Amino acid sequence: MIFKAALIVFLAFIGSANAQTTPNLRNELVTARAVAQPKVVSILVVREDFSGSEAALSVSSGSGTVVTPEGHVATNAHVVANGKRFKVVLNDQREFPATLVGEDAMSDLAVLKINAPGVSFPFAEFSMEQSLQAGDTVLAMGAPWGMTDSVSAGVVNHANRLLVSLFEDEADYEQAAGQDQVTARYYAWIQHDAAISPGNSGGPLVDLSGRIVGVNTRGSFFGGDMAFAIPGPIARTIVAELINNGRVTRSDYGFNVRSLRGTRYTAGAMVSSVDRESNAEKAGLRAGDRLLSVNAVAVNLKQPEAVPVFRRQLAERAVQSSIRLKLMRGQEALELEIRSVREEDRSIKQVEISSLGISAADLSADMARSRFLEAKASVSVAGIRAGGPAASAQPPLQVGDVIESIEQRPVASAQKLLELAPPVAELDDQRTWVLAFSRRGKEMVSVITPAPKRLIPEQLPELPKSWAGWEVQPLPPALAARLKLGVEGGFRVTRVYADSPAARAGVAVGDVITATGGIAVLPSGLVETGALDQRVRNASLGAPFVVSISRAQKSRELSMTLIEQPLVIERAERTFIDRLSLVARDLTFYDRVDRSLTALQRGVIIDRVEAGGVAGLAHLRQGDLLVQVNQRKVDSVEGLSARLQALESKQAPRLSFLVMRGADTRLLFVDSPWLETQ
Repeated sequence: MIFKAALIVFLAFIGSANAQTTPNLRNELVTARAVAQPKVVSILVVREDFSGSEAALSVSSGSGTVVTPEGHVATNAHVVANGKRFKVVLNDQREFPATLVGEDAMSDLAVLKINAPGVSFPFAEFSMEQSLQAGDTVLAMGAPWGMTDSVSAGVVNHANRLLVSLFEDEADYEQAAGQDQVTARYYAWIQHDAAISPGNSGGPLVDLSGRIVGVNTRGSFFGGDMAFAIPGPIARTIVAELINNGRVTRSDYGFNVRSLRGTRYTAGAMVSSVDRESNAEKAGLRAGDRLLSVNAVAVNLKQPEAVPVFRRQLAERAVQSSIRLKLMRGQEALELEIRSVREEDRSIKQVEISSLGISAADLSADMARSRFLEAKASVSVAGIRAGGPAASAQPPLQVGDVIESIEQRPVASAQKLLELAPPVAELDDQRTWVLAFSRRGKEMVSVITPAPKRLIPEQLPELPKSWAGWEVQPLPPALAARLKLGVEGGFRVTRVYADSPAARAGVAVGDVITATGGIAVLPSGLVETGALDQRVRNASLGAPFVVSISRAQKSRELSMTLIEQPLVIERAERTFIDRLSLVARDLTFYDRVDRSLTALQRGVIIDRVEAGGVAGLAHLRQGDLLVQVNQRKVDSVEGLSARLQALESKQAPRLSFLVMRGADTRLLFVDSPWLETQ
C-alpha cells in the first residue's frame, strides 16, 4: 500500500510537471520517445550467485537497446554479470531467449544476441560525437523495477563528470566499483537528473531528436536526482568490438597517472602508481615522476576529467607496442621506453566444486598482486561450505588460499579444478585427495576426503511414538481457578483429530485432562505441554491408556488404545527436483488437517524454491500444494519426477502448474524462452 500510494503521488507529480511543459517541448518529448522506444528492450536474467561456497539461482532485470537488425542488444556488464540464461522482452511484448556475445567490465558494457533467426529488428545507433551540454533535455528509457515502456525526462547537469567529489582524492575514482571490478577507467560520465531506478541499468539515454547519446548505468539514492550514463561515442566503439570479437582488447603499460590539480606544475601529468613486476617498473618508471610527453606528443592533464581520455589513447594502442616517455624526476630529465602487454580480464568467474566443499575463482596476475600474492597465482578459494570436506581437511582450507595442484596435477583455472575434482557420482568414502596450495607465502599441502553436498539435511532414524490424537494447552492452577473449572489444573483439550484414539474414546474439546493411569499430571507453565506428552510417549502401543478428565466440573475416566503417531511435517522426506530447482515432499496427515483437505486430495507440497529455477520463474512459492503439471494430476513426489521426465522427452514448449495457495487455486506458467535455454 505504501508503494502504491508513493506511485500515485509520483504519477501526480509527473502529470503536474507535464502540464507545465510548453507545447513545443511536449511535442519534442513525444517525438523523441516515438523514435527511440521501439528499440528499447527489457532484459530478464537468471543469475548464479554465491553465498559462501554454494551457488544459487536468482532473477534480476535490466534494460537495453537493440543496435543491429540481427538483434544485438547493448546493455551494462553488471546487468548480465553471473548470468546463466537471458530473456529479452521487446517493446511490442514479444519475448525471445538470448545469448551473451561479450562483456567488458572495465567499461561496464555488454552485448546480448536475441535468438530469433530470420527476424529483423528495429535498431538504433549510438551518437558518433558527444555534443551534449549542461541544460540539454534528455530522456531515460527502460524498465525501472521491471516496469516496461517507462520514460523519465531531465536535463544534463554535467557532460563530463568523474565520480569523485571535492572531498576525495582523484585516485579513488575507479575504486567505487570494488577491488576487482573497476569501471569507467577510460571515460567520464554524463551526469543528468532524469530519474533512473534499479532495472533502468543498460537502457538508453536519448536526446530530443531520439538519438542514443548514452547508456544509463547508475543512480544515487543519497544525492537526490543524480544519474550517470556512459557517453554514446564510447559505447558505440566498445559495443562494436564486442559484437565483432566477443571481447575488448586493450594495451596495459603498467602505470597510472593523475592530473596536475593540487600541484605547482602547469604542464604534464603525474605518475600516480606503477604496478609491481610490470614492464613500467622494469623500465625504471616511478610513482611521483612527472610525465611530459608520449612519443614526442606533449601531455598536459590539468584537471581530472582529462585523465580518462589519456588512458584510453594508451589502451587503444596495439598490444606489444612500445611508447617513449619523456619525464622529470625532481630536476632530472629522463627518457624511458615501455612495451605494453594485453590488459587482463578482471571479471571474476566463480564455480562451485561441491565434492570438495568449496567455490573457486580464477585469479589474474593483476588481482594476485593486489592481494600481495605471487603473480603465478591462478585459482583462489572463494568460499568454504561449513562442515564440508574443505572445512574438515587436514589442515582445513581457508578463503584466499591459492590452489596449485590436486593429486599432483597442476591447476591452471577454476574450471580445470572442477574437471580434476572427483565427480559426485564416483566418490569413494575411503579415498583421500591431496591438495597443494599457498597461503600468504607458505607452500602447504592438505589431505581432503571428498563428499557430496547434501541439499536436504539427513534425518536420523526415530523410534515409533505413541499418539492419542489430541492437541492441548497447559492449564496451571491460577488459570484453572480463574476459569472456575473445579480442578487444580491440568491440560485443556483444544483439538481432537477425527478417527483418532482420543476421538474413539469420547474425548471432546474443552475437556481437562487431570491424570493418566490414576497419576495426576500438572503443567509446569503456560506453554510447556511436555508433562502430558511424555506420559503419552512412554505408554505402550496397543495397550490400554486410561485418562482422567473433567467435563463440566464432573470427573470421569476414559480408556483408549494408542496408535503410532502420524508422520510430522518436520520429518517428512524431502526430494530435490533438479528439473524445477525445488524441494518437494508428499502430503502428510497434518497437512491435510491444517489445510482442510480430504483424504482423496493428492499433490505435493513445495518446501523450497530456487528463484532462478524453472519453478521460481513460474512463480511457484514455498508452501504451495502442486496438484497438476500440464493438466495431468500429480499424486506424489515420485509421480512428479516421472511426469517431468515424460514431458522432457516430448520437449514441451510450455509448462503449466496448477497449485493450491491458501484458499486460492492458481494456474502458473513458464514459457519456451526459459525452457529452451535450460
